[in-house]
Amino acid sequence: MKKGIISILLSTVMAAGMLTGCGSAAGTASDTGSAASASQSTLSDSGEVKTISMYTMGIGTTTDYAAVEDAINAISEPAIGVKVKWTVLDIGQWFEQYNLLLSGSESVDLMPNMGGVATGAEQGAFMELDDLYAKYGQDIAKYYDESFLKAGYVGDHLYGISSQKDFAATKNITYRSDIVKELGIDVSNVKTLADWEPIMAAVKEKYPEMAGFVSNSGSSLNQFDTFDWDTLGDGLGVLMNYGNDTTVTNLYESDEYANILHTMREWFEKGYTAQDTATSTEAAGDLIGAGKAFSTITTGNPGTEAEYTVNTGYPMATIPLTDAISTTGNITALMWSIPASSAEPEAAMKFLNLMYSNSKIMDLLNYGIEGTNYKVTDSGTYDYADGQDASSCTYHPQMTWIWPNSYIGGEWEGSEPDLGTKMSDFNKNATKSKALGFTFDKTNVVNETTACSNVVKQYAYGLEVGAVDIDTVLPEFQQALKDAGIDKIIAEKQTQLDAWLAAQK
Repeated sequence: MKKGIISILLSTVMAAGMLTGCGSAAGTASDTGSAASASQSTLSDSGEVKTISMYTMGIGTTTDYAAVEDAINAISEPAIGVKVKWTVLDIGQWFEQYNLLLSGSESVDLMPNMGGVATGAEQGAFMELDDLYAKYGQDIAKYYDESFLKAGYVGDHLYGISSQKDFAATKNITYRSDIVKELGIDVSNVKTLADWEPIMAAVKEKYPEMAGFVSNSGSSLNQFDTFDWDTLGDGLGVLMNYGNDTTVTNLYESDEYANILHTMREWFEKGYTAQDTATSTEAAGDLIGAGKAFSTITTGNPGTEAEYTVNTGYPMATIPLTDAISTTGNITALMWSIPASSAEPEAAMKFLNLMYSNSKIMDLLNYGIEGTNYKVTDSGTYDYADGQDASSCTYHPQMTWIWPNSYIGGEWEGSEPDLGTKMSDFNKNATKSKALGFTFDKTNVVNETTACSNVVKQYAYGLEVGAVDIDTVLPEFQQALKDAGIDKIIAEKQTQLDAWLAAQK
């Protein structure tokens, strides 16, 4: 992956509310070929081939979408009686036109949504999927723990189905392992943020011009969106203790949050943190790759080290600061939905199910056409076709994370080996928040939510990178949240959570 592309990808994904965990596709390719699932009819009930309109985002100047679409339809038409008309919007256009796609001004049958399934459902923009999933989603069901599927429900109905990805996350220190090896530093005892300070001190002595730490967030959202708490969607009222406590509390008044701020302030005052980190919008991967920074904090999964190694061009390693926790937000960060404007919802669900189960379609979406856009190496991994590289390949969108089930496809050269299996185990073994599957309805506190979100944007990031005085600014931040109505939000969230928990029994 090219550094510039990845920096755009990471910053855009985080701005949309989701956490990293994308990386390259991995997992053992299944021998699904072009065969239809036994659960799906070959043609529509009328015997006609249905055509659906699918919209997705894209990066860069990839030009072979039409050829890939034709190759996909050569599989899907005989398999399930569905053809896809695929429209790709540049990733910048995607966020500009997202609401327009949901407005109903034109028929859209299938699309991913990033962190917005609850909002879309509440606004009537997405279709209820319960019956469609029950009838046509049998292959999707093979990949889901029931608790993960619940995250796509808003109220009593299913509105979104997540891509197979990280359904959990750890908070990590991610750092250049080549420098640690060069200096002979032992990092085995690093368990907390405070433990990292001596490591940065040693690096600073050897490389005084290199920042020991740089933020991975950019100035658009807070650095510690999750740590050992469940944000319950927006951080305005959280569950502490890995979501095991069912009392909704104010994160920004907690001892845990204050302790993090004090550590980060010490780093900043001692010069370990890049002094412009509060205003810089450069991605951490780009800064590390340029030799300007040694480490960052990432939201991670089994593919993080390989992803950052490819991104930066340096060998990278991670140290988990938290256990893995699975929350609703981990799952809803990227989901597939059928807009309410869909003219062919049954065909859309059939095609979504096929994307979950057909490895050849996943390879086409991920890497294009074998022999034209990529080749299979002697070791079985995928690489650029002979004579091509990242700059000349006409189909290598580097968006494997967006597709429903990339893990059933092939592994790109240099990606984390067998990532699909590792991610499945990671998800399975993660601590599940008591609120996993709960989605907060903001209708009764929409004004307070908007006001408090603006307060967080104003104060949190500067505090969390240590750039401002805690004794002065933290009390201002806390009072501004109270004035904006955070206590009302917390009370409403507690009421809804209590009702949801009671309904689970």
